[in-house]
Amino acid sequence: MKARFHARGVTLVELIAFIVIVGVLVSGLIGGFTATMRGSGTPKQMTQTLQLAQERMELIRARKDMVGFACFTGTRFDPCQAAAAAGSCPAIAAATTHPACISPPLAGYSVTPILDETGACMGGDVNYKCITVTVTDTATSTQLAQLTTAVANY
Repeated sequence: MKARFHARGVTLVELIAFIVIVGVLVSGLIGGFTATMRGSGTPKQMTQTLQLAQERMELIRARKDMVGFACFTGTRFDPCQAAAAAGSCPAIAAATTHPACISPPLAGYSVTPILDETGACMGGDVNYKCITVTVTDTATSTQLAQLTTAVANY
């Protein structure tokens, strides 16, 4: 008598057909997601607002290096505003030509820097000053981006 073996599993042709079908479905899904993301304005808006906030923050931190920690106070911290000489602190011209200082920097956005001289973000340590830069949509008054950093007295 001849023994019969019943093989179980899938053939090579079935496996190849499955891979082709799944590949077509996945490529269609990826194409749909890509088209949706390309048409969405949110990623572009987030990139622009974060770039604006980062540029203003970098200018402010450079101002601290230029005037020193003692003169980094009140309206003297924002490089987009001119500051008169006060005590041992020199007069400073505004950086009005920098893209982060042009008002509005990009159509529809406003950038607001705030300096907290109490060092509240570092537990009240007077050797730190905290800076918060906020970017707001001027049409809807919606906050789009906010960066906060601490500047140290070193």
